[in-house]
Amino acid sequence: MRAIMFYTTQHCSLCDAALDLLLSLPEVRGSSLTTLDIALDDRLLVEFGDRIPVIAVGDAQLDGPFDALTLQSWLQDNNIG
Repeated sequence: MRAIMFYTTQHCSLCDAALDLLLSLPEVRGSSLTTLDIALDDRLLVEFGDRIPVIAVGDAQLDGPFDALTLQSWLQDNNIG
């Protein structure tokens, strides 16, 4: 099972849309998904503050915004799905 990290924060409509898109894709079924609110950690806020939403698998990261085709391709490139 591959672990997917989703960096987000509250009141981020772009993040909400990206999470909905991620969850709608069959490629993520069977993967574990962890969401992290960057506002709760100063280090994460500095690292991801202007890049969210960010999806990470291992060391690979995909910064938002992204569309369904970009996300699907990125997931396949990182052995999800």
